[in-house]
Amino acid sequence: MSFLGVCQLALLALCVQGVVIVAQTPRPEQCSGKANTLPVWTGEPRLINKTTNGSLYVVGDGEDQFHVLHVYGTAYQMGYAHGQLLGPQANAVVTGYLAYAEAQIGEYIKFLPKKMAEWIERVGLEAALDATAVMTRPYTPEYFFEEMHGLADATGIEYKTVLQMHMLPELIKASCSMMGAWGGALTDATGLLQLRALDFGTDSILQDYPVVTVYHPSVNGHAFASVGWAGFLTGIAGMSSAGMGISEKVSDIPFGTESRSGIPFNLLMRDVLQFDTNIDQATKRIMTAHRTCSIWLGVGAGAGAERDFRIFQYSASTAKVYTDKNITLVNETRFNREHCDDVCYNQYTMTDVLYWGVHLGCWNEVLRENHGRITPELIINMGGRVKTGDLLSVVYDLHGLNMYVSNAKGSKETGDLNAYDRRFVKLDAAKLFAQARR
Repeated sequence: MSFLGVCQLALLALCVQGVVIVAQTPRPEQCSGKANTLPVWTGEPRLINKTTNGSLYVVGDGEDQFHVLHVYGTAYQMGYAHGQLLGPQANAVVTGYLAYAEAQIGEYIKFLPKKMAEWIERVGLEAALDATAVMTRPYTPEYFFEEMHGLADATGIEYKTVLQMHMLPELIKASCSMMGAWGGALTDATGLLQLRALDFGTDSILQDYPVVTVYHPSVNGHAFASVGWAGFLTGIAGMSSAGMGISEKVSDIPFGTESRSGIPFNLLMRDVLQFDTNIDQATKRIMTAHRTCSIWLGVGAGAGAERDFRIFQYSASTAKVYTDKNITLVNETRFNREHCDDVCYNQYTMTDVLYWGVHLGCWNEVLRENHGRITPELIINMGGRVKTGDLLSVVYDLHGLNMYVSNAKGSKETGDLNAYDRRFVKLDAAKLFAQARR
């Protein structure tokens, strides 16, 4: 039940966090973006609704607003509260995104292995998603099914439809950027900052319904926040009360062998947020998991005295760990053909910084230019210059427990289209995690 099965179907992509410093002469267009110097919104959330196990807030102002949803209790109770407070929005996302994927599937299967593409054409998208759910169910945490049942019961959406929607995102090609910076790279050397920029396209329904969901589980784990959309229950971006941050990117080429039977990587990363309290626990979880498709995973940890950011090269047969000290080469041939003049990148490290994503030459330029004075606001500024994070851009302050979020322009909004050019909202995540039921 998951995204991972779909990842197997597609080997297409959300995004990795982590990143690599690349010795490459920037192409003229790579730093053609404008620095985002808009003031960050720093107000307080405004309560607009509540129910037994949840409360709903609005943050931001003008057209740069989104919901913050608090849910409490068991997995079922949290899913039910989600549906009670955001039922119409969840219905719109679930039904609208399935229709979007159905309309786009012809484009996406062109990237799949021939036999897999032929199979999807023969059985249809829904049957392919159903088969993926069956194959991954033995490795999927039971809480995920319970939460989906709660959402379905509260909204009236058929459970099967909710399940199918939650396997769609990895069918969509995404060229994302992520970076981690700490120690000597920062103005405040005690911190750890992380960027999760989601270049996911801005032509679907998602940007109309952005939500930060703050989970307060009554059993199994601690509070954490997932950044996504109404009705969306897995983790593509988020941070936890333990100071953990996540991100991911599907690889352009396979790492070793792959499998379609294993834990969906999105749920694995959500488990990192909900259950892990340090980087070693997260590393053990990833290294010992029943893994599936080829993907890059990124995990940051900034609580207490810990300042660590790691990249994981991940597949059924592979689980390699990289830091700023041991990354020397990226050899994703297809990506290199698209973005480099040479066969591959010759890399060099940058102390206390890891990055990976689109426009790597520009990233290298802006990070070297600003090394030693990086702040959350400066990362926002750099994201605009690099032009990364069109649908969603999030900066985590994993030591101070703050989060900065920006979303793409909604279909009825005005102004700049891409999230990296719009106004960011600062959330005091420590307050969010500590908030009791209303």
